[in-house]
Amino acid sequence: MRLPQLDERLQKAANLFPACAYGADIGADHGRLSCYLLANERCARMCISDLSAPSLEKAKRLITLHGMADRADFCVGNGLKVLHKKANAIAVLGMGGKTISAILNEGRDQLQQATLIVSAHTELAVLRETLVHIGYTIETEEIAHAGGRFYVIIRAIPGETEYNPAQLLIGPQLLKNGGEHYLEYLQWRSDVLSCENSEEGRIHLKMIKEAMKHAGTCE
Repeated sequence: MRLPQLDERLQKAANLFPACAYGADIGADHGRLSCYLLANERCARMCISDLSAPSLEKAKRLITLHGMADRADFCVGNGLKVLHKKANAIAVLGMGGKTISAILNEGRDQLQQATLIVSAHTELAVLRETLVHIGYTIETEEIAHAGGRFYVIIRAIPGETEYNPAQLLIGPQLLKNGGEHYLEYLQWRSDVLSCENSEEGRIHLKMIKEAMKHAGTCE
């Protein structure tokens, strides 16, 4: 049976997910990411969780339909509290930056040095600051375009680091390496910030414009 198709955001998240014995998809919703990771042997076994029982049931039906339910632990619960064994890699996607930050802070003891794949719809600077706070460094950042907007998918690994305000806002690896959709993403961020009327918004817009200028010079 044909696997469900992933949009660019989920495909890039899947590509960043390391091959491992036990992975976790926190806030799995429809379960497409988990289904892909199990079917492609990226994870031997997975914890698939959601705060919503009806959402988790959708994921369970999908995984069962593809004959992989025996390789999944389905858990209804809040954040990383559902993890009862060490996960080698953990995905937390599709929420706001403050929400993911709260999940990581509150579940810090459950991380156990796992690789993190995170993507927030909003407040990316908050999320990056939280990664630093919990002892993680950003290894890779990818930009995806899906559903008419841009997303940044981050892979973070244990390690001490510090980031300056521009790195927190735009992304240390994006500033360093650019990559697919980079200039389009910066223009999109610039357009959004141009509509804000605050001192913070003006500061952020200046940082974005500087990054755009540098990216254009480097091309």
